[in-house]
Amino acid sequence: MNYDPTIPTGLAVIMGLVAASMWGTWFISLKYLGKYPLEAFYITLFVTSMVLVWGVGFLLDGSALVGNMRDVWSVDPSRLIVIFICGMLYVAGMQLSLRVIKVIGLSLSQPLSASINLIGGTFLSGLVGGVPESLTVWRVAIAAAFLMAAIYFTMQAGSIRNKAQEEAQVDTGLSRDPKVIRNAIIMVVIGAAFVPAYSTGLSYGLKSITQPNGMAVMPFMAILCSGAFVSALLICGTTLTIRKQWSVFWENGFKIHKFGLLSGLAHYGGNIIHTFATRNLSSVVSWPLGITAGLWTQMWGLVYGEFKGSPKKTYFYLFLGIVCYLVGAFVISNIV
Repeated sequence: MNYDPTIPTGLAVIMGLVAASMWGTWFISLKYLGKYPLEAFYITLFVTSMVLVWGVGFLLDGSALVGNMRDVWSVDPSRLIVIFICGMLYVAGMQLSLRVIKVIGLSLSQPLSASINLIGGTFLSGLVGGVPESLTVWRVAIAAAFLMAAIYFTMQAGSIRNKAQEEAQVDTGLSRDPKVIRNAIIMVVIGAAFVPAYSTGLSYGLKSITQPNGMAVMPFMAILCSGAFVSALLICGTTLTIRKQWSVFWENGFKIHKFGLLSGLAHYGGNIIHTFATRNLSSVVSWPLGITAGLWTQMWGLVYGEFKGSPKKTYFYLFLGIVCYLVGAFVISNIV
C-alpha cells in the first residue's frame, strides 16, 4: 500500500510554501563553489537526490513503490515515459539557469525565469491536469496578476541596482557587461522554457484531486528523479569528459562536496514535500505557490550583498515585489 495521507488544505498550502523556501534557498551554494566546476556540483546534487528519493520511497512504501510503477505501466505506460522525460527536460533547463545565476546573480536572474515559469507552468498545469472546482478562473488570473507584478517590481529593482553600482563602481563579483548580461538573459529564457516540464509531469503523472489516473507520490517522485539524474549525468558528464575534469571529485573533499549534498537534500526534499501538497491541492494551485521561491531568492540576494550601493527606491521596489508575492500566494491558495 502506497503512503497516501489525506492532508488538510491549510496544511497542504503551508507545505507548498515550505517547499518553495527550500527551492529558493539551495541556490546560495553557488556562492561558495569558486572555481569548482558547476557540472560536478550538479552531478553530486542529483546523486544525492536519487539516494534521498528512492530511500524515502522504499521507507514509506516498501514493495508498493515498484508495485505502483508496474500497475500504472500495465494500464498506461505513457505516464511513466512522460514523467521520466519531464524530469530530463526540467533539469536541462535548470542547469542553464544555474550558469546565469553565477554570472548576474540571484536577484536579477530569478524574476526573468519566474515570469516564464509562472505563465507556462500554471497554464500547462490547468490544461493537462485540470482545475479544482472551488478554484475559479478569475482567482487564478488575479493571483497570476499579483505574481507578475512581483516579478516586474523585482526586475525594476535589479535594473536600478545595476545602474547605481555601475556609476559608483561597486564590485559585487557579478558581471555588469551589457553583452554578458544580454547573453545571460537569452540563456534564462531558453532554460526557463524547459522548467515548466516539471509542472507538466506533475499534472499528467501524479494522482491528485484533478487527476485520478496518475501515480502515487513516491513512485512518481522516483521516476521523475531518475529522469533528472540521467539528464544531469548525460549533460554534465559529457562536459566533464571533454574538459577532462572528472578528477575534481577526488581532488576536493567534503568542504566543497557538502554544497552538492545539501543542495540535493533541499531540492528534492522540497520536491517531495511539494508533491504531497500537490496530491491534495492539484498542480494548478501548488505550482504558483512554488513561484514564491523567488521571494527567498531575493532575500538571499540581499544577504549576499547583490544590492550593495543601491539607492533607497531599489529597496522600495523590492518591498513591493515581496508584498505582491505574498498576496498572490494567498489568493491562489485560499481555495476553500
